[in-house]
Amino acid sequence: MFAPAQHLQRHAADRPDDLALVAADSRWTFAELDRCVAAVAHRLRDLGIEPRHLVAIDLPPEEDWIVTLALLRIATATVSLTGVADLGGLPVDALLTRPGAPRFTAPRVVTVDRLWIEQAVADADERDDRAATVLYARDDAICRVIMTSGTTGAPRGAALSVRAVQHRLETLHRYWTDERIELNLMTLSTTGGFHTALANLQHGTPYLALPAGDAAVARIAAELRVEVIAGSPVQVGRLVQLVREAGITMPSLREVRTAGGAATRTLLEVIGATLAVPVRGVYGSTEGGGVTMRMLGVDSDPADVGAPLPGIELQIVDERGAPVADGVSGAVRYRSPGMADGYLTGGDDGSFRDGWFFPGDQGRRGADGHLVLEGRTSEIVNVGGVKVDPAAVDAAVEGFPGVVDAATFLIEQTPGVPELGLAVVAAAGCDLRALDALLRQRMPGKHPTVYGQVSVIPRTRTGKVERQRLTEEFARRLARP
Repeated sequence: MFAPAQHLQRHAADRPDDLALVAADSRWTFAELDRCVAAVAHRLRDLGIEPRHLVAIDLPPEEDWIVTLALLRIATATVSLTGVADLGGLPVDALLTRPGAPRFTAPRVVTVDRLWIEQAVADADERDDRAATVLYARDDAICRVIMTSGTTGAPRGAALSVRAVQHRLETLHRYWTDERIELNLMTLSTTGGFHTALANLQHGTPYLALPAGDAAVARIAAELRVEVIAGSPVQVGRLVQLVREAGITMPSLREVRTAGGAATRTLLEVIGATLAVPVRGVYGSTEGGGVTMRMLGVDSDPADVGAPLPGIELQIVDERGAPVADGVSGAVRYRSPGMADGYLTGGDDGSFRDGWFFPGDQGRRGADGHLVLEGRTSEIVNVGGVKVDPAAVDAAVEGFPGVVDAATFLIEQTPGVPELGLAVVAAAGCDLRALDALLRQRMPGKHPTVYGQVSVIPRTRTGKVERQRLTEEFARRLARP
């Protein structure tokens, strides 16, 4: 049964003094968190927020989780906006936001900070009153909306029903989150972050609401004897770099899990040298959850994302939608009880068809049943009659001396004549001429012809390259006198 509030109440009764929530500067036991969540739920009901409302949350990680649990306690639908730049017309009923000018608008805007939460608890204590727990009336009721844009930049709200969330929670232990204490670097606005937090609550392990990108995060993880680190390859790579620079040891760590992109050979080598733990790679989507999984090694083919997880039906189909034989390339589609019910905003471009979800990937099934990806349909570009997968060019650059990060994009120096560009985050002394010569040798006819340095590669909050932003940036550069 999907009942986060009841899990919290159970742990508060059975193990009141155990850690339930850890922030950079604060910690809550299960008893304290239950008291806090109940009081906030009562305050929100007093402010007119009702079951079935869709409430947006634009708050720091720990406050995001507290109000999310409060809203789940009264059976609302929620959407976290951490890292989200555009709601895309999502029809929210209320917005809970930090002090200052709100980034978004809504019919009802409530300013929330730590003092507001503490006052709600004090008021509830004085009245000796807590909001009653409201269960979702139907298993097809929407309880969570997750904003997603893939690499297109078009915001969409993927609607997750109680049934879908419950199914994911029941299967997470097979590939993503189990009973071990973990540091998940993904925010609550992602499917990986949200479901990890729910699973932590279910298992009775603390949710670490820690901002990524700070060595203090790694120190807290080491202190709490974290056994698993999870995140996108970019997030994990940044944390490992911080661990190396700060000289932090993590003797309790047993595994690293990545999702949202392929872990590069360099990243796997660094994890092996710094953390000395196995790495698990998960392929999936906001809309479909986890789809395939495999353990990764430095010699692994990054395109091989493993075998379908139990309960996942995966097919490769041709242009007419007919399944093809193993070894034949086509469009990837999959379905499971944990799939989203569609989009609440942004329209449907055919991603959901006849009970299947089409993630926009091209691939094939190997003889061993593994899914081998061959690029994203939406990203494959035609350059002078040659079809090129930008991700393959990105992979060819990996490991070149002085290249910190790089991404391929499409650019027109001459109107109507598309070319491949390569944006590079480079260390001092990086020889871009030598890189050009190498790529011409490795990828004749599919190599970049436009190069430029940038301070950072723009990525989504799950680590995927935003190629359109690079195209726009370099177009602006070309337009300058």
